Amino acid sequence: MRTKQMVRRRDRILELLTQSENEISVRKLLEELQVSDETLRKDLVEMERQGTILRKHGRILLADVSADDPLSIRSMQNRGTKERIAREVLNHISYSDECIGLDVGSTVWYVAKLLAEDRTKIAITNSLEISTLYGQNNNNNIYCTGGMLRSVDKGFYGYWACDNLRKVNMGVAVLGTPGIMGRKGLGAISYDDKELKQIYVKNSQKTIAVFDSTKCNCTCLIDGAEWEDIDIVISDTAMSEEDRDKIGSRTRLILV
Repeated sequence: MRTKQMVRRRDRILELLTQSENEISVRKLLEELQVSDETLRKDLVEMERQGTILRKHGRILLADVSADDPLSIRSMQNRGTKERIAREVLNHISYSDECIGLDVGSTVWYVAKLLAEDRTKIAITNSLEISTLYGQNNNNNIYCTGGMLRSVDKGFYGYWACDNLRKVNMGVAVLGTPGIMGRKGLGAISYDDKELKQIYVKNSQKTIAVFDSTKCNCTCLIDGAEWEDIDIVISDTAMSEEDRDKIGSRTRLILV
């Protein structure tokens, strides 16, 4: 019960931040949440550690995505785990799946790397890093959605990205996430990210979500796709029993 209250409280903090143009005072948060100074302090310390907020002189700011590590750094974190997850993904992609959708994300990057080495596939992505990697194999055709490019994760977002992705039917879509703590499914870092994830789900015959278990302890702004909309979730065996039950009761969960 205490964990649920904490998650709801932190979600409310993010909600208040977005309503206040991404900046709010500690005093205002205390008034809105009706909690002790110490409880709020613990929440803010943890949220700052996870990169969702910044604390500056009694004010709280919603962290820009630039507060996160770039993809080039994140792809090196938990590398062995992400490679195992990526290898498992290949077991669920058939040679008859003509087009593969690839979301932004470090674990998805490893999936793209193995796909590019192992199979001749057409793919579409909103990730500049993945399109560059995948296109290095001359036998592969990669389509990039284009759109507004965000510098940190090298992902394309916005109207152009969504409009171009809607035109494509995919056999399989592979989705990543910045975090799932307190969410009803895959978390999204922005409303643009959410819209793209939902298009990947809608336009694919099979949707696979991939992330390492550290994402279970990371929060993010909103839900991107609910577990029931995802066919398979692939993660690692370090996932807690609580998270296994939460996800496994709503979709197929594979741990490697």
